[in-house]
Amino acid sequence: MIQYGHILQFFILVLFTIIRSTHQTVYTCNASASCGCSTNSATVSRIVGGEDASSATWGWAVSISIANSYLCGGSIVSKSWVITAAHCTEGFTASQLTIYAGSNTRWTGTQTRTVSNIYTHPSYNSSTYVNDIAALKLASPLDMSDPYVSSICLPSVSQATLSAGEWPPVGTNVVAVGWGRLSEGGSLPSTMQQVTVQTIDYRASTCNQTMANWYLQFCAGVSDGGKDTCQGDSGGPLMMFNGNNQWVLVGVTSSGIGCARAAYSGMYTRVAAYQEWIQSYTDAANDNKVSMYQLLFRLVISSFIYMILSK
Repeated sequence: MIQYGHILQFFILVLFTIIRSTHQTVYTCNASASCGCSTNSATVSRIVGGEDASSATWGWAVSISIANSYLCGGSIVSKSWVITAAHCTEGFTASQLTIYAGSNTRWTGTQTRTVSNIYTHPSYNSSTYVNDIAALKLASPLDMSDPYVSSICLPSVSQATLSAGEWPPVGTNVVAVGWGRLSEGGSLPSTMQQVTVQTIDYRASTCNQTMANWYLQFCAGVSDGGKDTCQGDSGGPLMMFNGNNQWVLVGVTSSGIGCARAAYSGMYTRVAAYQEWIQSYTDAANDNKVSMYQLLFRLVISSFIYMILSK
């Protein structure tokens, strides 16, 4: 006798797989790039409020423990520097922060680092969240050969482009990740969550109610709510996949009214407006120069030893 029940189950499974695959975006990055590419491709759903992130897809995303009590996120931009939100560090000293890198699980990592210095933007306003950005100097560099750890690219946008209008452009798909609450007033997940939202015009009613400076801040969300960052996601990355197949840090999760409300979108610090400020502290080229000097030193020493031994 034909097992119709098994056949029906098979077709339901096939249908579910087709539906799932057509509602996902797979981002395959440029593996030879110096930034903005993790070990594994990122697969992000377009139909849910948030979902577990796969291992080794967001190697620059770190969880930050603050005074062993509070949670924030951050982004690795070089082996010695992490970018986060200024409000995450307000009232705390560097010794109270611990960085966990290389893991999708909150407050664990393949690498753990303490922080030696906090550089909060000097014009940060805790009332309006304008200039809500900070750079954290790690007490010791990360091992970037770790397959679970990588750095995200910083924007490279001309002043003319920034002055002419919003960047990234309105309607751009961007991805946020973090360990914040699963819903307004809800529980904290142990596994990193990821969600796709769109950048929103600062003149939209869901945005202009909370924004103080459209040049330094921007909004992202979806028109009917249901997708957003939440408490605990602060400081984490909002990312855009560019034409070079690299992930770029376009926003730092900053503030919002509630979580995933239809009437209010999330607000983010516009990283492109802080390119010079970030680079004045975190210039990745300086890290590379150190490596070059070390290499040159080793070459000189090796040559000297060879000369001594060959005599």
